[in-house]
Amino acid sequence: MQITLKTLQQQTIQIDIDPDQTVKALKEKIEAERGKDNFPVSGQKLIYAGKILQDDTPIKDYKIDEKNFVVVMVSKAKSATATSTPSSEAPKAPVQDSGSSSSAGPAPAAIPIPPEEPTPTVAEPPAPASSDRSVAVQGGDASSALGE
Repeated sequence: MQITLKTLQQQTIQIDIDPDQTVKALKEKIEAERGKDNFPVSGQKLIYAGKILQDDTPIKDYKIDEKNFVVVMVSKAKSATATSTPSSEAPKAPVQDSGSSSSAGPAPAAIPIPPEEPTPTVAEPPAPASSDRSVAVQGGDASSALGE
């Protein structure tokens, strides 16, 4: 059977393979055709119909339609190794930095916020209360002035 593969860079690869062979055999053929540097078997992920194809599964089990294509993703083994080394070192430094930053950052930020909010809230209720009292006092003054 002929399988059409597409890379993430939209390159198309045609591979003839026996459907009884495993996905790993297909990966080996891709490596042989395209080169070990660009398409190492260990770095290949083949995806068809939203599923990652497992190495030990026969190709026929995935019912790949020759009209459709299989996506080939290649992850570089060197990058993965380089990434794991700094990533194990990286958490150590940020944990210390974030600990000191967290202590210093939220403390000053939290203090100014509460005093600002209560001040307007407290200022609003006395204003209507004093207005009501003023009206009552004015009314009382006017009545007493007329009564005298």
